[in-house]
Amino acid sequence: MAKRSPLADPQLYVVVFVGGAIGTCVRYLLGLAIPQQAAGFHFGTLAANLLACFVYAGLSAYLAQADWIRPRDRELVNRGAGMGVCGGLSTMSTLALEGFTGILGGQAWQALLYLLASVVLGLLVAFAGVWCADRLATGHRAERTAAAGQTARSGDSGDSANSAEQEARQ
Repeated sequence: MAKRSPLADPQLYVVVFVGGAIGTCVRYLLGLAIPQQAAGFHFGTLAANLLACFVYAGLSAYLAQADWIRPRDRELVNRGAGMGVCGGLSTMSTLALEGFTGILGGQAWQALLYLLASVVLGLLVAFAGVWCADRLATGHRAERTAAAGQTARSGDSGDSANSAEQEARQ
């Protein structure tokens, strides 16, 4: 069976488009809710980028382990929530523009510190997202294993264990 091309999958385009619209709106709202600049730091942009780093890294790590979720569902969630929402939420272009503007505006040290802090904190929160996702996936796996063990011990036939597994994958 030939593997389908993601370029020929309109459902992926839709989930990325909708997710991107949601992420962009959230970024805009964060920009309104958080003061734009203090001492060379653009806290709205920083918050949006850090949130996107945490969520996308955590989501990717979780989905990579979530073999109880159907592959197609994992793909749609990864593209819609990950690439779409987190891609719309994060903003490299604004980060670069803010850093460049700060440097040209005579706040070179503050701008460089802002850029460095954004990258370092982004990596740290991405690590935290992966760590949290690993714990969550391990907990879900343990729950599923315990539930499967109880079903087997209760005298149910293997058919009902298989149907429970199939139901969980849906």
